[in-house]
Amino acid sequence: MNGTTTGATATDIEFHYDVGNDFYALWLDDTLSYSAALWEGIEGDGSHPDVLAQAQRAKLRHHLDQAALPPGGRLLDVGCGWGALVSLACEERRAVEATGLTLSRAQLAHVHSLRLPGVRARLEDWRSHVPESPYDAIVSIEAFEAFAGPGLAPAERVRTYAEFFAACHSWLVPGGSLSLQTIAFDAGVDASGPVGSYFATDVFPASALPRLTEITTACDAHFSVTAVRSEPRDYIRTLRAWSARLRAQRDQAQQAVGADTYQRYRLYLKTCEVLFLRGEVTLYRMSMRRRSRPLDLPC
Repeated sequence: MNGTTTGATATDIEFHYDVGNDFYALWLDDTLSYSAALWEGIEGDGSHPDVLAQAQRAKLRHHLDQAALPPGGRLLDVGCGWGALVSLACEERRAVEATGLTLSRAQLAHVHSLRLPGVRARLEDWRSHVPESPYDAIVSIEAFEAFAGPGLAPAERVRTYAEFFAACHSWLVPGGSLSLQTIAFDAGVDASGPVGSYFATDVFPASALPRLTEITTACDAHFSVTAVRSEPRDYIRTLRAWSARLRAQRDQAQQAVGADTYQRYRLYLKTCEVLFLRGEVTLYRMSMRRRSRPLDLPC
């Protein structure tokens, strides 16, 4: 694990995401989406795999819509996980080519195993990415939290986030859009406090949540914000669905990763649920349109 300043490295990402694909498959839905689902208009028990999958696909389609991906366009997914978004985009012919970036070798292997036409996955940090040609749309779902570590001051985090938005601006066609989903601080939780330290040490090493003001400040020179939705209830319902499914698969989960890791995930899911319930953290879904040229803003 690194020094918790510049953000998560491949080693940090693998600490959490490479526990085992079979383990995650026990309690995620069949798309292996590991982010808050979109529950608007969806009824039923979220612990049921079909209901959870319906809500997760609704989330994926929302981001494709918000990113304004034209039919047959080129899509980039920054932090693609197990490939749910890029897979859906190509399966539904929303994209002719969809590229996903991940730092997890386990996730990369899973995406490659799908062998879907048009889907490409790279074991690559966004800082190193050089596209072959511009993208029509970019989506990033809950990777933003790993871009800056808890050891950074707010101004330093903003500079790091600004580098990401500048990169996205350079990768997009004129008029292209970015759809972003991220967990963020809302109330009194701070990355340097006990809860933040717990997550940075035992759950997501070298990661820290942003604040909304940091995101908007960082993107302003390169993107116009067109929509912001705060939807913590979506995460609460998703976390409860995951927890119920993990409890139901306790024996298999313990066989896959051991009792200690099983309990660690049970604790982290419940802790997250409590933080959302108390309003300490929230979930943002944000849409942004690429500016024709970067603004020359004062520092």
